[in-house]
Amino acid sequence: MKFSLKFNEIYQLLLFAVLIVALNWCFTSTDTNFTPRSIAQNNYPVEEHIVPTTDGYLLSIYRIPAATKANTTPPKKTSEVVLLQHGFTLSSDVWLLRGPKNDLPYLLAEAGYDVWLGNHRGNEYGRKHISLDPKRDRQHFWNFTWHEMGYYDLANTIDYMREATGQKSVHYVGYSQGGLVALVLLTTRPEYAAKFKSMQFTAPTVYMENIKVPLPTAWISGLGNYFSRFLEWWGHSETLQHARWNFHKQMCSVLCDDGAWLRPIYLKIFSMFGGPVDASENYEHILTKMCGNVPVGASSKQVLHYVQQYVTGGFNQFDYGTVDSNIRQYGQPSPPSYNVSSVRNCISLYYSETDYMCAAEDVRRLGRDLQCAELNRMPYTAWNHGDFVWSRYARKALHEPIIARISSWSEAAGDRAEVKN
Repeated sequence: MKFSLKFNEIYQLLLFAVLIVALNWCFTSTDTNFTPRSIAQNNYPVEEHIVPTTDGYLLSIYRIPAATKANTTPPKKTSEVVLLQHGFTLSSDVWLLRGPKNDLPYLLAEAGYDVWLGNHRGNEYGRKHISLDPKRDRQHFWNFTWHEMGYYDLANTIDYMREATGQKSVHYVGYSQGGLVALVLLTTRPEYAAKFKSMQFTAPTVYMENIKVPLPTAWISGLGNYFSRFLEWWGHSETLQHARWNFHKQMCSVLCDDGAWLRPIYLKIFSMFGGPVDASENYEHILTKMCGNVPVGASSKQVLHYVQQYVTGGFNQFDYGTVDSNIRQYGQPSPPSYNVSSVRNCISLYYSETDYMCAAEDVRRLGRDLQCAELNRMPYTAWNHGDFVWSRYARKALHEPIIARISSWSEAAGDRAEVKN
């Protein structure tokens, strides 16, 4: 199916393209390597591992081996493996902003677990490929959505970890998109169900029908159609990568440092998208890090896939826009749905009534559709999307319950083994 563009539409597209090129030329990128540097600065052992995906991407993931700080004695218990997977436009950095007393990776390491921090293609730790360059070959390199992140990235990461550790299965904690990609994997490659010991999703953005977007659905649909036409003309490319710009980090310092006079304005904007900020929260001492580490890159096709999810209210593979295109891709006129009800794993879901990016109604719907789900509502009147990793109360309200569930699974597995023997 062909379409034609009017002169003014072509003019607008050209202006947009020039703007993108200018921004990428003017703002210097910076590679922070925040994850390994932060872990080392806190005196924990850290390893970098490169995971090659079966479609050619090279992902840097990080490991805190099953030991406490370097100057203390490792725990005696047999080390079980835990993988933490970040959300949309984020990276492994997201887990490490508050420090050892509060961040989930350190708490897991202190509890004796072998902790791995995953990364997906497109962020600052996933910009390498065996043959493609993200700039020179942009239309091919950036031709992915979160479907490929689940089908390839997560699958290959799990297999790499199993080979490296000798463990047959792993514990999994997925934040936001981290829950989404896990369900993509389980619904498209069900043989991976046995490779997870336990699964816990915090604020899983799977169904998105009820998220609070400051625009009418009809407008979002129209913008999605316009964006789809633009991508068909311009091709796939990187977007939402400005946290890697030096200018962005300097701007975050001006806006968000403790005592900055613009800080309340930034918090207000933050709350418009993520949800309300608790009056006692204020993200003291870490707001600049929060701002400076988001966003770190995504594919324009990935963004469009999210728009499609919001407009349709379903959980479907990418819609190529026409019957002919979908038939060529899938052998059917519309994109296939991910059959969530086929997932055999029991999954713990954590959600908030005041999360604008992951509506409580959508999480409860996911809980009904799964064969086995445990719903856990955050007991706060104001708990936004970012609070699942950044809140000063996250250790008591979320991280310790997550560790307790991993531990209880392990103890139950030990009891089952004893009975079997």
